[in-house]
Amino acid sequence: MKIAFYSSQPLDDKKNWSGTMFKMYEQILNKGFEVVWIKEVELSGSELLRLNKREKNFNKFFKRGYNTHVNYLRAKIAAKKLKNALESVDFDVLFVPTKINDIVFLNIPQPIVYLNDANVGQLLNYYPYYSGFGFLSKLETKWLEKKALKNATLNIFSSEWATNYAIHQYQISSEKVKTMKFGANLEVPKTYHFSKNLDGDITFLFLAVDWQRKRGQLAYESLKILKEKGYSIHFLIIGCNPPIKEDWVEIIPFLNKNNPAELKIIQEKLSNSHFLFVPTVADCTPIAFCEAAGYGLPIISTNTGGVSAHIEHEKTGILLSQNAQASDYTESIRKILNHPQLMMSYAKNAREKYETELNWELWGNNFETFVKKIFEKN
Repeated sequence: MKIAFYSSQPLDDKKNWSGTMFKMYEQILNKGFEVVWIKEVELSGSELLRLNKREKNFNKFFKRGYNTHVNYLRAKIAAKKLKNALESVDFDVLFVPTKINDIVFLNIPQPIVYLNDANVGQLLNYYPYYSGFGFLSKLETKWLEKKALKNATLNIFSSEWATNYAIHQYQISSEKVKTMKFGANLEVPKTYHFSKNLDGDITFLFLAVDWQRKRGQLAYESLKILKEKGYSIHFLIIGCNPPIKEDWVEIIPFLNKNNPAELKIIQEKLSNSHFLFVPTVADCTPIAFCEAAGYGLPIISTNTGGVSAHIEHEKTGILLSQNAQASDYTESIRKILNHPQLMMSYAKNAREKYETELNWELWGNNFETFVKKIFEKN
């Protein structure tokens, strides 16, 4: 069976979507499918001018923003171009990760499998770049997304948060919507046993590039309270460079997973940390959470978006409400630090969740099963 894989970048590019595209490509190949890359179609200069004009007119008339990511004009153009591109390709299934716009009006005889970590409708006024749109633009976005999901033979989402939205908000049949959680985009230990030193500093890892959205300041303030209460705390920040100068805070501004030497540092830091602490304000599927679970790190975060797909509160970590303050995080963490056996239990459960839910091998097995079912029905 031949899969036409639709992507803006070559499939072996490990930087594409933080490595997630490559991991999916790798798993599809591992299952014996033949894969052909279909490069994402692009708008021409004149087409972009038309879209810009449409946006300006909307801004002028309604005094609100317009969603240029998902809209009728872009969807019509993309569908026509994609259909033309596919006419010369021999394939059995079209696999389209994230490009919702391009399949809205796509009419082909082959099954379409769409994948994303969220519905665009969920991201409106949730992520900054999907905020500030006018009422009509948001209606257009949701209408197009619903039409795309209905047009796809199968829709795959990486969390129950996204799957349930598609089913309940867009009335998509549950037979056409499946949850397939992502895995770690770096190598994790083959086996796991808790061997962390609990007598010295307890290391809390903040692994993220967006200090603001991931709320690094909240993590810092929470740990500072613990430090002031006499706990031995080491705060390790990887991926950003906040203006913090304290001897108990270590900052590594950037490490590239695609550089073997820097990847090894990330893996060493994951191995030596005790917790992943990322109290994000908005997230769909944080890959770092899958990676942390693979290293047996309890995760401390916020019950928002698709985060709950990766953390079971008071079992594999801590999941607090969106309005939780530093003192709330401090209190939850303190309870764990005061009971080392509880920390070890959380760590073991986190690794178990990785092995049973948050790994790419399971994703590949499910992909194979669902795609074969499509052909059985046909």
